[in-house]
Amino acid sequence: MFIVHHTTVILLITSQQRSKTRIGPSGPILFLNNFMKITIAGYGFVGKAHREVLKDKHDITIVDPAWPEYNKPIPQDTDAVIVCVSTPPREDGSCHMDNVYDVIERAPDVPILIKSTISVEGWDMLIDTFPNRMLNFSPEFLRASSAVQDLQDAELILIGGTSCSFWGKVFSKDIEIADPKELILAKYMRNSFLATKVAFFNQVYDLCEALGIEYEAVAHYTGMDSRITESHTQVTEERGFGGHCFPKDTSAIVQTGQRDNVDLSIIKEAIEYNNRIRKI
Repeated sequence: MFIVHHTTVILLITSQQRSKTRIGPSGPILFLNNFMKITIAGYGFVGKAHREVLKDKHDITIVDPAWPEYNKPIPQDTDAVIVCVSTPPREDGSCHMDNVYDVIERAPDVPILIKSTISVEGWDMLIDTFPNRMLNFSPEFLRASSAVQDLQDAELILIGGTSCSFWGKVFSKDIEIADPKELILAKYMRNSFLATKVAFFNQVYDLCEALGIEYEAVAHYTGMDSRITESHTQVTEERGFGGHCFPKDTSAIVQTGQRDNVDLSIIKEAIEYNNRIRKI
């Protein structure tokens, strides 16, 4: 992997050449005019955050059939597409990627950045299905409650695929390029680790209750270790972990492991324990 600084990307072009130059699909795509037409597919909290961050830099179009005002085709003159659609779990817990496929099929032949959570095997299927498309993946680590601020504060974009430098210019940020499958797995591992940490501290809470010891003090003193910290140690009335990402991502990565005969037993136990204690 390596880091590309957006300030060092230089394009030399004569005045007689067109203002837009495209190299690819295997190479970077560079624009003299940084103001581009960007389509955001999917208007959940991830799509909304990207619109807020990019709306003053580019001409943004939202496409999302769940919203009547945005239920429209992807413009065929768009310069790029950012995929922020939902990827809900299937009945077996695996990642359901039909929404991602649908966006790629309907999009023109332009750079496509997938911000939706997808599986490792799903990425392989996308490459097999769309071998000549300019596909990139960038993991999304935004919190639903502070998504816009999180995206604004991000100093570095992790990205993999065919048009990485182009996306550094879109966001005006430095990028670190890696194998897309490394980034996909890293996204799942972050959320699985944090979900497991929540489950662990819920068990610590139960032990404190049984011993008559104040849990908040134990969590605080445990979290003073910089290797642990106090993040994800709060025990809520609902108990365990919930929300949009942790349940579906832990289930999906367990399914990925099973496909390759790897028993992710620690994550599985965290899921089972969470199912027992979760109140909603």
